[in-house]
Amino acid sequence: MNSSRLTRVALLLGLVLLLALAAGVSAQGGTMPHRAGHEAGVDELARDDDDYVVSFATSGSASVTCFGPADYTPGDALLLENHGPFAPCWIKWFDATTSGLTGSANINALHDECGPGDPGCEIYLSFQGATTVPGVGTAKAQDVVGAAYTGPAFDEYDYWWMVFDGSDVGLRASSEKIDGLYIFDPGEEPAELGCWPLMLISTAGDYTVPDMWGNDLSGGGEDVLGFCAYWLGWDTAGYWFKYHDGDAEGAPANSIIGLSHEDGRLAFARFEFLTKGPFHVDGADGGHSEVYHFFQGEYDGPTYSFPDQAWTTDKADSFTVYHSE
Repeated sequence: MNSSRLTRVALLLGLVLLLALAAGVSAQGGTMPHRAGHEAGVDELARDDDDYVVSFATSGSASVTCFGPADYTPGDALLLENHGPFAPCWIKWFDATTSGLTGSANINALHDECGPGDPGCEIYLSFQGATTVPGVGTAKAQDVVGAAYTGPAFDEYDYWWMVFDGSDVGLRASSEKIDGLYIFDPGEEPAELGCWPLMLISTAGDYTVPDMWGNDLSGGGEDVLGFCAYWLGWDTAGYWFKYHDGDAEGAPANSIIGLSHEDGRLAFARFEFLTKGPFHVDGADGGHSEVYHFFQGEYDGPTYSFPDQAWTTDKADSFTVYHSE
């Protein structure tokens, strides 16, 4: 985690604990976000004590917080701290309005980059509809923008840029909105693909995009598309390939709405995901707001359930998962 952000958490946490001791009561929560390094084994699934950054489909308020209030809108993101004596507890992680977005902003996909070993703190977002972004202008639902945290406010990001212009590489239709997102760190991408930068997305529905030979590649929102970038930003260029064929694996149509891929996992075609609704394929048996896993040709899970284990009734629609130590 960015050191200035960690300091901010520590100061707030210390104040909460001091006030609680003075009042003779225990604090409601007491841990602070922790990104200890962890090399995931090839067969390791998401675990109950992993941390998550989550956006929700509707507005709400976390019932158990690590410190301070954790109200949220569809444009915000929360951190679920899932280890330590007071876990699980929630922290406001990204605040849309204090970061320069309008109150109507709605995150449709996110990838958080505040993990172990990262030099700074960045978050990558795609929105449900066209959204005005500071320093960028209008970001469409087929685009990805980046925001950097520089402090001092804990959940405020004050530098924005265009990461991926979807219209440059075939994403234009409403069914081609991005609703799942993961961007590989250098060296984490599967070596057999020979591709970096490498980005994974899922779409809201049917898509048709160009492959590396310029031919049409088609599918639906149950697939995971890989994008091998030549250039990113306003002049995005590269080619698409089907990283995961959900239809061939038996996934319901348009079922994948969130993507993540834990650090240390170099194996090809493995990932965590959220679903649009009920999901009963292979070893996977559950519903929305639960985390599933695909590896070695099969679905499994849920490996984590936000309603059951984190006391949230609002629908989780995007996430990033971090292994705890």
